[in-house]
Amino acid sequence: GQQTTAETDVATNPAAPTAEVEDKSIAVLPFVNMSSDPEQDYFADGISEEILNSLAKVRELKVAGRTSSFAFKGKNEDLLAIGKVLRVNHILEGSVRKSGNRIRITAQLIKVDDGFHMWSETYDRELNDIFVIQDEISAAILAQLKTQLLGEQQLETAKTDARAYELYLLAKQRIYERNQASLEMAIKLVGDALEIDDTYAPAYAQLGIAKMLVSDRNYGTLPHELAGEQAKQALDTALQLDAQNAEALAGMGLYYRSFELDHEKALDVLRRSTAINPNLINANTWLSTELEAAGELRASLQLLEQTFKRDPLHPPTFSNLQQAYVASGQNEKAQQMLDGLRAYLPGDGILYSDLGQVALM
Repeated sequence: GQQTTAETDVATNPAAPTAEVEDKSIAVLPFVNMSSDPEQDYFADGISEEILNSLAKVRELKVAGRTSSFAFKGKNEDLLAIGKVLRVNHILEGSVRKSGNRIRITAQLIKVDDGFHMWSETYDRELNDIFVIQDEISAAILAQLKTQLLGEQQLETAKTDARAYELYLLAKQRIYERNQASLEMAIKLVGDALEIDDTYAPAYAQLGIAKMLVSDRNYGTLPHELAGEQAKQALDTALQLDAQNAEALAGMGLYYRSFELDHEKALDVLRRSTAINPNLINANTWLSTELEAAGELRASLQLLEQTFKRDPLHPPTFSNLQQAYVASGQNEKAQQMLDGLRAYLPGDGILYSDLGQVALM
């Protein structure tokens, strides 16, 4: 049977394929930890996540989703192959190496089609405050990406305490994993972030999203009504602090559809969210299900296909797209899509459940 979490739904109409690789597109691969110190692994992930987070807020730039980019962590894949899977023409990669009390971070921006190194830089720093260094290095790399890809387009960076931002990013990493233990850890992490800065709207937004996903109708055991109450309180606070916060608007869309069954309000806030930040994978995934509920079947499937191209290894996205293809009689298309994911998701339960559904049909 089909999954029944708040994130999954079925569209029922075929659509024309969307355009392929866009000119201004990039994937941020997780920086490689060159030391055996696990703290440096966390530091390397944090730099990558911070850069990806800032780039995703730029409307003119297509940014590959975090789930798919991080799927290549620790794998020595050819960059051209990664570029094809993620449908991007630029890749940012880097490494972190610790020696004594010094840390060396390298970063390079590569053009996928010919392997040309558009820009590279090495940063050597004393290892005093790891979060200050991460903030500084990320800002320097973002400034270079701004110059290389976007002319003088200004990139948005964190507007909070460095440690609070760090905890928020780590919480987002856990939320992507979509299991009860990770979601509960995320709730603790954003709670710690809000103890440092109780005015940080994105942390409240992620708290609200995590609370909904940990409901007993989704991935956890929190009673559904209680999950909704706690989520609404966090999302309301986020929007009081920042009415244009795309993450909070996305979360509110999930709230309206899952807890109030108000599809009109859900559609409105999800459209507002994706207008502010077209790269938010969650918002696009949830918007596609609302478009289907509103009878806008072609628009729903087109959005699912576009979202899949941004983050092909994101389970709610590929699962919904599989269901949409099957519901519209396009079983071969569903099979072809899922077969293409096997090499990158070996043994993935959701993928094999989807393959089973296609075989059953």
